[in-house]
Amino acid sequence: MTKQRRNNNRYVIQALGLGLLAFLLSFVLNASFEELAQEISVYLSIPLFLLVIALGILTDGIGLAATAADEKAILSMASRKVPGARESLWFVRNAPRVSSVFNDVVGDVCATLSGALAIAMIYKVRALFPWTNLVWLSSLGVGAVSALGIAGKALFKPFALKHAEGMVLILGKASYLMCRVFRRK
Repeated sequence: MTKQRRNNNRYVIQALGLGLLAFLLSFVLNASFEELAQEISVYLSIPLFLLVIALGILTDGIGLAATAADEKAILSMASRKVPGARESLWFVRNAPRVSSVFNDVVGDVCATLSGALAIAMIYKVRALFPWTNLVWLSSLGVGAVSALGIAGKALFKPFALKHAEGMVLILGKASYLMCRVFRRK
């Protein structure tokens, strides 16, 4: 088997793995959020909805920062033994994979969840105001999900590009702390 064919097979396997991860995350999170959304009031589901959208925006920025971060700056921090810099270097060197996980998997799962939460809120609002048109309410909810997600990402991208190394260092420090807590190298 040629080297190019092995690489193509590896990419296909990684893509299928990411798809499976997205499916599992969406399934588990949607099931739990559906249960939660049915149990809590509209007033509590709105902050939950906004939190999921904010998480999608943040993960999109993290994926972008990983691809935009300057490896030389991270290497400099690692040589000065800055805690988390070595871990940050892994995120920068594996930027395509990091970007796929943060932008595509987690970001898209958050978009799906925020849509599901919006629909759950719409049905609750419809129960409170039965004379409202369900088509208009659901269209308004889907439009709000899209507008908040896209506008939030558009606003956050310049920040992520400007502070790419800092964001990746925070990610590296979080990884560093998790490794220390779980006593792994």
